[in-house]
Amino acid sequence: MATPEQIQELLGAIQKLSQEVQALKVENQTLQQISQEVQTLKAENVVLKQLMTARDNPPEPELPPMPLSSGKFDGASRKVKEFLDACKLYFTYRPILFATSKARVGFMISNRSGNALSWVTPLVMGEDPSLQDYEGFCTLIKQTFERPETTYLACEDLLDAHQGSMDVLTYISNFKTLAA
Repeated sequence: MATPEQIQELLGAIQKLSQEVQALKVENQTLQQISQEVQTLKAENVVLKQLMTARDNPPEPELPPMPLSSGKFDGASRKVKEFLDACKLYFTYRPILFATSKARVGFMISNRSGNALSWVTPLVMGEDPSLQDYEGFCTLIKQTFERPETTYLACEDLLDAHQGSMDVLTYISNFKTLAA
């Protein structure tokens, strides 16, 4: 039989083991909590990365047909300023739709006709870099269609000249196509 000292010693050892088991249970619970928190943080991190990507690369908005009140720009030099001002005003009142240069230039292209449309077609087909830069595109329009006052009337007369039922520029374009 065991002596009272041995029994006390065994009880002490049992209590010590019980405390160690309890400490391990607490440690295990803490590890489980930490593991759950890590999983939560990982999930939040994925969401934050998606939000950052969406913020840095916003989707291009669908542009409904929205003609300018002044009508489509046909390339007439007297209408360059009017067209650019109308577009700028349009963009000012629709900032969400026209947040990017590409959206602005796309809108400007969709509001062209005649010579102005013929002029922009090769730029679009060739994916010209100016189509990504609103300010640069406006400058290009001014350089192409705006005329100095000294030659304004002569240019207007030339642009308004007709060969049969076609304006001169269309006639020349058709002639070059047939001659090729």
